[in-house]
Amino acid sequence: MTTIVATAVAAIVASLSSGTPVASQIARVRLRPLALAADQAVVVRPMAAQASAEFVLNVNGPVGWTTAIAVECYARSTVATTPDQALDPLVEAVYARLMADPTLSGAVISLQPQSINFDFDADGEQTACATLVFNARHRASGATLS
Repeated sequence: MTTIVATAVAAIVASLSSGTPVASQIARVRLRPLALAADQAVVVRPMAAQASAEFVLNVNGPVGWTTAIAVECYARSTVATTPDQALDPLVEAVYARLMADPTLSGAVISLQPQSINFDFDADGEQTACATLVFNARHRASGATLS
């Protein structure tokens, strides 16, 4: 069985990769995100999961969870393009793709945007990063995480 967290991360990767992928490089929990030959990359990683208060009241029933998931968007700038301009189309594409189906084809109850944080020259190679944080709301069955 797969946990609800792993299912949500896989569903986000699948959504961003479906049809025309939002970037040439899409991965989950990649430690060196941007290959030297790539101009853009997206990395999806789980951050934290929190059980809802209903867990205390209903231990044997379904348990509601909220999982924070980071979607890191990397773009390399050029002399002609500032870092924020290089990053902007990728951020827009990722957000639009995920908000087009906030249930991720039924993998979660809902995916809700939480924040966007920016880091410029993230690797000393003209790379900018925007991290979109989404809250995935989902349920686990009783005493499992699936």
